[in-house]
Amino acid sequence: MSLRLARAVLGASLSLRRARAVLVASLALVVLGPLACRRERAISTSSTSSPSSPAASLSAAPRPPSRRLTDPRWRLAAGDDPLERARLAEAEGATGLLAALEDGGDIALTALGALPYADDADLALAPLAERARAASGPSLTPLLEALLGIAGRPPRPREPLDPDGARAAAAALVELSGRRGLPAEQRALAISAARALAEKGLVDPRDIPADLDPAGPDAGAAGAQAPRP
Repeated sequence: MSLRLARAVLGASLSLRRARAVLVASLALVVLGPLACRRERAISTSSTSSPSSPAASLSAAPRPPSRRLTDPRWRLAAGDDPLERARLAEAEGATGLLAALEDGGDIALTALGALPYADDADLALAPLAERARAASGPSLTPLLEALLGIAGRPPRPREPLDPDGARAAAAALVELSGRRGLPAEQRALAISAARALAEKGLVDPRDIPADLDPAGPDAGAAGAQAPRP
């Protein structure tokens, strides 16, 4: 009997030890498991937002200020002096002035004011017309003024630089001139620019609205006047 009792006691002791080991392991998983997950998340977050990560550095990199803000030619052309605008246009050309529109603000307004003075300003007709079609509110006016300034220039004794673009611009101006929801001042600019291009055979003048024309013998000459660079 004593041998059996000893074996029973030993078996019970082993079972108790195993139960304790299982309990300790379970408690370790419960306590340490969340800590390990938190550490992994912290490491993952740190690596994602690390300055060495290309995606993080690209998204966090601020856009540098435009060099044009400190360029003396751009600062002088920001005024009303047509000579300074002509100098800027000669230096930048239509392509450079169109690229400056991406700067926005005063730089974009200066570029629009200088574009009619560029020798190759006809290249800007189509891009400006597309911008005008998408614009609204006060931002539309300087675009239309630039279009009128380019369209109203005397013909150059050379082959057209972009005849297809000029025709597309003329069609866009006819569309804009017919938008009854626009203020009368903006429609008048669009009508005048479309008529200037119609004089060059780029659009049928009969397609241009005439509802803003004053009644009288001078109705055909109505509309805003284009600047003459």
